[in-house]
Amino acid sequence: MPDFFTSLAPLLTDSFLQRGALWALNNIPNFPPIIQTVHILGIAVVMGTAVLLNLRTLGLVLPSQNLTEMTNRVVPWFWLALVSNLISGAFFIFGRPNRYFNNPVFASKMAFLIPAILLTGFFYWMHKRQAGYWEQTNKKWPARAIAIISIGLWIMVCTGGRWIAYLEYLEYPLWYMEPYFDGSEYSFWVGVENWGLSQIIAATNWFPTLETIHVIAASMVVGSIAWVDLRLIGVAVTDTPISTLNRDLVRWTWGAFVVAAITGLGMFITRAAGHLENPAFLWKLVLLALAGANMTYFHFKVYRHVDQWDTAIATPARVKAAGFLSLFLWCGVMLAGRWVGHIV
Repeated sequence: MPDFFTSLAPLLTDSFLQRGALWALNNIPNFPPIIQTVHILGIAVVMGTAVLLNLRTLGLVLPSQNLTEMTNRVVPWFWLALVSNLISGAFFIFGRPNRYFNNPVFASKMAFLIPAILLTGFFYWMHKRQAGYWEQTNKKWPARAIAIISIGLWIMVCTGGRWIAYLEYLEYPLWYMEPYFDGSEYSFWVGVENWGLSQIIAATNWFPTLETIHVIAASMVVGSIAWVDLRLIGVAVTDTPISTLNRDLVRWTWGAFVVAAITGLGMFITRAAGHLENPAFLWKLVLLALAGANMTYFHFKVYRHVDQWDTAIATPARVKAAGFLSLFLWCGVMLAGRWVGHIV
């Protein structure tokens, strides 16, 4: 690791920044999981802005959106999310500088984050210099190359963020182990924890790998749903019919949800009995069920009359209510998910 990077840890140790961060983390009730949730929601906004913009540049998503207009629309949200993540992440970095500035995974995250930000800034700057710049015929391939590199960088940023706490898995990699079973009788859910697959996931690199994919997929779910919810409320993407936006995003939302569900199940079986006694995990299940119920009610009841308000900016009260409730419930799912690891 570069000396200038590791030298930051002693500079911050016992500084007013560390004292302030530690005071907040130790004295504000429930502050660690709340600020972690804010950070993950910021990641969801990044997925719903920068990553979707890159996917649109590649022609893979939101074909109804003009690239120039979409860039104008989403990049300001991206900068807000970035500032939010810098602030929320700073509490943990300042609170434990030795843990981060002496951690090669954190250094790698920064090495991916800086060019990712610069690349997004360059894309936006060239767009502002000339309207429709990236839609010119001779600029489409450079734009696609930037999009591919940018997506890769953001995935690596998210991966680095999740692996910071799993440095020992990188230093002592273990991709397979012989499952242990002593022949004792267990309850069903304890038995699930003792499945060979459960023990392999729990004790090897598979757990942080699944967690990384889970966070990225969950962020994509919330990021894509937020587009539709904000349109239902009437505060974003108001120039696009609701039915068109919903059609453009639904397969990405469901695809990401399936990935999140599979990886979540893989993590669940490693501590099945403990999770089912964890109130945060139970709340997460309840909130997921409510979010699903809200979505089902909206699509099978409210959405049947979409032709009456499809292009309206000021949507009916029941439509706004569905959008607000969806945002609230999915934020609650993310918060409960972060709380799971804080309850022993």
